[in-house]
Amino acid sequence: MSLPKHIELSQAVKACKHQAMTIDDAAAEIRVPDYVVPMLVRKNDDLVIEGNVVMAKRESNGPVIFMLLGFMAVIVIAGVMQ
Repeated sequence: MSLPKHIELSQAVKACKHQAMTIDDAAAEIRVPDYVVPMLVRKNDDLVIEGNVVMAKRESNGPVIFMLLGFMAVIVIAGVMQ
């Protein structure tokens, strides 16, 4: 059983060093014609096309930072209360 082509494209782009590849390279990687790649990108929320490049969207670190600051605040407040 093989994966759907839009999932294969997502994995191929995310496996690249800079999480970006040209449309031609992406088409060659998943073995589809060039004109199919934009349709596959539209199906996948994790990818975006800018110019002739398919890029993976960057994930935000905001929630992780706020969680760490919250834990540090709890530890500081607990230390002051003793």
